[in-house]
Amino acid sequence: MSAQSSKLENLIEVAQEASSDKRRELLEGVTDLFLDPGQGLNDGEQHIAAEILGRVATEVEREVRARLSYRLADLDNAPVDLIRQLANDEIQVARPLLERSGALSERDLIDIINSHGAEHQLSVSQRSEVSIGVAEALVAQGDDEVMLSLVKNEGAIISRDAMATIVDRSESAETLCEPLLKRTDLPPDLMHNMFWWVSAELKKHILTEAHVDESLVDEMLAEAQRGMVAEAEEEEDKLNRVERTVRRRMRLGQLNQDALVQYLRRGQVDEFIAALGYLTEVDQQTARRIVYTTGHEAVAVACRAKGFDLSTFSTIVLLLDGAAENDSNLGLQKQLRRPEEVAELLELYKQVPIETAKRAMRFWAIRQQSLNEESHLR
Repeated sequence: MSAQSSKLENLIEVAQEASSDKRRELLEGVTDLFLDPGQGLNDGEQHIAAEILGRVATEVEREVRARLSYRLADLDNAPVDLIRQLANDEIQVARPLLERSGALSERDLIDIINSHGAEHQLSVSQRSEVSIGVAEALVAQGDDEVMLSLVKNEGAIISRDAMATIVDRSESAETLCEPLLKRTDLPPDLMHNMFWWVSAELKKHILTEAHVDESLVDEMLAEAQRGMVAEAEEEEDKLNRVERTVRRRMRLGQLNQDALVQYLRRGQVDEFIAALGYLTEVDQQTARRIVYTTGHEAVAVACRAKGFDLSTFSTIVLLLDGAAENDSNLGLQKQLRRPEEVAELLELYKQVPIETAKRAMRFWAIRQQSLNEESHLR
């Protein structure tokens, strides 16, 4: 009889004892057998030892179960049924297994995510590797803290659909924005979707520092724009008076940066928005969003995409701020800019390449088109 088998027989005798001390002794002893780097247990002995652990683990206090989980978390030959049992226990017991155990399958982890609360989900999100399926379950069930942990985890593989869900959540959960934009696998179109609600510093990151595969982006945008051709052919009777007037000027070649400035000097903000949309080839909803979003970084992108002079952009910003100050009914946000903020905005304008600005405008137009299509399908 091997030394391991002898130890196991002795522990089986201990199992007949009912005292708490004997139960703890039994758990420690059987766990030691699994952890012994020597000869180890044969298959039959492992099965017996696992049954003992599983039965006794339900009869000891939480602290003992937690110690057992900690000792088994990194064990390659840990008994799977026991690991599942402990991983579904209280979080103090389950945490080391949820974070580290390789004995838990993807299915096991998904079931735990779906049947337990935020603490269990948070522990799963911190595993060194998180599969696509587990990440999707975390996104579907988790709160903002769970999503933040997942986004920060470089070992997490997040699908595009799951990433889109997190991006949508980031509009109301500011803490998600910066970690999301730091991920190298964030699709460029989703990155540009975030432009509207992130801070000025992160807007600058999107426009000047985010690295994307230019050829891949252009291919994706070209494919999406092919589906926009029919929609771009608007019928005249669907346009309001302002849009009809501005569109007529567009057809006559009378729309340019000077015309935009003149609209604002006359207080014609609606005409300015319509003209900006036609000049930059975006829909009117997107044009309005560009103008009404605080900070004027979006206006900088639109003007840069058309190659406007820096002085023209500066004038447009000043006139928009003036319009907001003079007429609260316009809905424009009043901007109390410090001199350094103005300088930063003008510096951003100079830094953004024209091609980057054009690409951003295309992203925004395509995004609005997809939103319109979704609303039509409802």
